[in-house]
Amino acid sequence: MNINILEKMNKVPGGLIIIPLMVAILINTFAPQVLSIGGPTTALFKVGSSAMMGIFLLVCGTSINIRQAGLPLYKGAVLLFLKCLAGALAVWVAGALFGPNGFLGISMLALIACLTSSNSSLYIALCSNYGDASDAGAISIFCVKDGPFVTMMVLGVSGLANIPFAALLSMLIPLLIGMLWGNLDERFKQLCAAAQPLIIILMSFAIGANSSINTVFTAGLSGILLGIISAMTGIVFYFVYNLFLKKKTALGAALGTTAASSALTPAMVAQADPSLMIYVDAATAQLATASIITMITAPILVAWFDKRLKKRLPVVAPAKEESKEKVALTSAAAKENK
Repeated sequence: MNINILEKMNKVPGGLIIIPLMVAILINTFAPQVLSIGGPTTALFKVGSSAMMGIFLLVCGTSINIRQAGLPLYKGAVLLFLKCLAGALAVWVAGALFGPNGFLGISMLALIACLTSSNSSLYIALCSNYGDASDAGAISIFCVKDGPFVTMMVLGVSGLANIPFAALLSMLIPLLIGMLWGNLDERFKQLCAAAQPLIIILMSFAIGANSSINTVFTAGLSGILLGIISAMTGIVFYFVYNLFLKKKTALGAALGTTAASSALTPAMVAQADPSLMIYVDAATAQLATASIITMITAPILVAWFDKRLKKRLPVVAPAKEESKEKVALTSAAAKENK
C-alpha cells in the first residue's frame, strides 16, 4: 500500500518544514518522554539539529554554480546584496530603537532571520512566468542566503549578538565544501538535490522537538505581522532592484518572501550565542507563519508589477498593421493605374 505521504506534504505550502515541526511540537508537548529515551532516537529526533544543519549547508553549497558568469552572476550578486542590506538596515533602525527584544513581540532575531531570507523555490517558479534564463540562473549565487550564515553575519557585525568568528566559519565550511564538490562532481550534486527533502524533514522535527504548543499560539498574531512586514519589503525591493537593471523586471518583488527554512535559523544562531535562546521558540513559530503568508502575497505582487511594466511598453503591433494596410493600398493603386 502506497499512501504518498511525501507527495501530500509537498502540496502544503512549506509542508516539508511545517508539518514535521508541528508534529514534533505536539509530541514534545503531550508526550515528551517519547523523544527522551536516549540512544539513536534522541540523537536523531531531539538533539540532531546541528548535524542536520551541517548536512543542509553542504547540500546548499552544491547548488552554487561557480561557472555561472555574465548577467546571471550579476543579478544573483545584486539580489544577495539587497537581502544583506535589508538585514543591515533593520538592525540599524529597529535594533537602535528597540534592542534585541524587538517590537510587538517580534524579536530582532526573528526580524533579521526573516529579512535576510527569501523563498528560493517560489522565486524559481515565478521566473518561469515573469523572467528569463538569466533570472533563473541568478539563484546559483543568490542561494548563499539559504541557511543561517547571512543572519549570523548581520547580527554579529551589528553587535546585537555575540557571534564568534569561529561560529561564522563553522557555517561557511560545509557550504564551501559542498560548493567545491558539487562543481567537480555532477553526480554528487544530483545526490544532494535528491537528499535535501529528507534532511529538511529531520532537521525541522529536531527543532520542533524542543518547543511546545503554547509558543505557537502566543506567536500567532506576531507571526502574521512579521509576514506582512516581509511582504511589504517586496514593494521596496521591486523599485530598488530595477535601479540596477537596464531591462526592468517584476521579480524584485519576489524578494519580499520569507523562506520556510528560515524557521530553522533561530535555533542555529542561538547555538553560537546562547543569550538569544530565550527568543528561539517564538521566532521559530513566527517565521513559519510569515513564510506561509508571503507564499500567498509574493505571486500577487509580482503579477501586479509585471502587468504594470507591460503597460509601459510601446505598442508595436498596430504599427505593423498600418504598414500592411499601406502596402495593400499601394498595390491596389498600382493595379488601377495599369
